Amino acid sequence: MKAIYRYFLIAFLVLALISAPLSNLVQPVAAASAACVDSAPVSAAYTATVCITSPADGVTFTGNGTITATVSVTGTNPGVARMVFYLNGVYVLTDFYPPFTFTLPTNKWVDGTYTLSAEANMKDAFVTSQANISVIFNTGTITPLVNNNVFVPTSGTTPASGQPFILAAAGDGAGGEPNAATVTNLISSMNPNLLLYIGDVYQSGTATEFINWYAPSTYFGRFKSITDPTVGNHDFGTGDDAGYKDFWDNVPDYYSFNAGGWHFISLNSYSQYIDVDPTSAEYQWLQVDLAANSNPCTIVYYHHPYLSIGQEGGRADLVDIWKLLTQNKVTLVINGHDHEYQRWLPLDGNGNVNPSGTTQFIIGTGGHSLQTLATTDSRVAFASDANPLAYGALKLALYPDHAVFDYMSITGPVLDSGSIQCFSKTTPTLSIYLPLLFH
Repeated sequence: MKAIYRYFLIAFLVLALISAPLSNLVQPVAAASAACVDSAPVSAAYTATVCITSPADGVTFTGNGTITATVSVTGTNPGVARMVFYLNGVYVLTDFYPPFTFTLPTNKWVDGTYTLSAEANMKDAFVTSQANISVIFNTGTITPLVNNNVFVPTSGTTPASGQPFILAAAGDGAGGEPNAATVTNLISSMNPNLLLYIGDVYQSGTATEFINWYAPSTYFGRFKSITDPTVGNHDFGTGDDAGYKDFWDNVPDYYSFNAGGWHFISLNSYSQYIDVDPTSAEYQWLQVDLAANSNPCTIVYYHHPYLSIGQEGGRADLVDIWKLLTQNKVTLVINGHDHEYQRWLPLDGNGNVNPSGTTQFIIGTGGHSLQTLATTDSRVAFASDANPLAYGALKLALYPDHAVFDYMSITGPVLDSGSIQCFSKTTPTLSIYLPLLFH
């Protein structure tokens, strides 16, 4: 009889182990409530506790809500890389820097009950279990909001009499970190007439991330009225650029305008979502725009650089765009994507150094993070990836026939400066390199 009893007891225990979720075996959860959850990596080196501390479970929002989450660790703490938030399982926002708090624009969703979730991504690549609470939206939004505004490029403000038009440019900065605020303070000190934002609102360019990481007065949003944007790959982080289009009132993929006596062209360089070869609509539009432009001073800006010595590397699929720009004597190309500063010598369509060629800048230094330079190239006039020295923005003083540039660091010094001449389409291509005339 005892043998039979032991048999059934063993069978019961085996069955219980088999039926238990595998996650409970490697990632035990012992939360006091849904708002807090404990989890651990397979190594069991530590336990991370994620809590949604505000609002309370079951709260009703009649306007924007403030969301706050915390993570505490017992054991060997690898550090927290980011906190990620979801609503009904759909990605909302990533917060890279404590305190992990943000504004939730509740009227972006129709009224109803939702599950708000938070998880921590640790620096050892472990993703914690999600803390969850219930929230109720009651803002009067019964159908999804639709932005029917029409984007109109700004020509910026008018400089004082006798003063040049001041253009500022930076990208890869809107992630909510302190360095982003410092970069925008630097830009403010330039007193620019116009700002070009060269793409990427982190992590995925959602409407909530634009409201929190781009729009506040402490970030790039303070310059919205004098900003002409271009789209980055992180603005497509949820599969489309709906957040970018909404924030910028249905900005088109590519557009042009005149400001400060110069011609400006913004392009979409994200070739995974838009064709950039000579048969594409964007290329053909660019071809027409350049042909109609009689201004010898032209700036073209887009997110991905054709050439780069940074970790991201250049984009060979943009070669046709680059050749078209150089054929039309475009003065400057301004890019981001690689998180460091690079200035290339003026180049022709084949990438050869030529004094009447096009000068490329990479300004992915807006404050989100810095990357290291991966290689060298004799065609690079100056580059910096020094942390935090390389964080900064490009300042351009635009004159009728040239631009004077200063790359300014948040730590104080001007790292790179000089003068770049405009050339008309009738200027012959020179076969030798002449040094830049520095200001």
